[in-house]
Amino acid sequence: MIMRKTVAIVALALALGAGTASASSATEGRNIGKLSIGYQGLDLNTGSGEFSISGVANGLSSRYWINNEVGIEGNLYLQSASRKYPGSYDDERSVLAGTIKGMYAPVVKENSRFYVGLEAGLGRVHYEQNYVDPEDFHLNESYTNTLWLVRPLVGAEYNFAGIPELGVNFEVGYLFSGYDDSSDGSPSDTYDMSGISIGAGVHYFF
Repeated sequence: MIMRKTVAIVALALALGAGTASASSATEGRNIGKLSIGYQGLDLNTGSGEFSISGVANGLSSRYWINNEVGIEGNLYLQSASRKYPGSYDDERSVLAGTIKGMYAPVVKENSRFYVGLEAGLGRVHYEQNYVDPEDFHLNESYTNTLWLVRPLVGAEYNFAGIPELGVNFEVGYLFSGYDDSSDGSPSDTYDMSGISIGAGVHYFF
């Protein structure tokens, strides 16, 4: 069901952009065939539970435009958070995920592209908990869960006329995502963290 929704959203975005593709296809976009490196941020939305996954994951990113309309991007995202309670309890959570993004730009102008795309990836959620009671009883617990995500999206990339090798992008999409919780040794439960998600980044093309 999730994959059918994903395909439908991407197909709709392609249909909406197809009407303007012919008008802009003769325009040569920037940075074709150049490798880039930069930053990409992804809003992970919110998960389930008292200490759920939420907020922006920061990523090391590389984007490459194969031709005027088609591009690919690879990202390595990292996010971490911690909570401390006076005198007795603290916990930490970190997220590490790798993704691949495919992009198609139906609208290409000299210094900008409008594109639709699909991002997918896998990762892990690592959780640690430390507890000390007033009688000095220590409890340390840690476990790692599997994270998956699929995100159909629309976005735009802009290149400054004076610095054409610098590309800034903004994206909005729907994040289908969840993670498997197996902390107690029982069969895993999958926690859904799907919802509208935004992303933004900057890349330098060599």
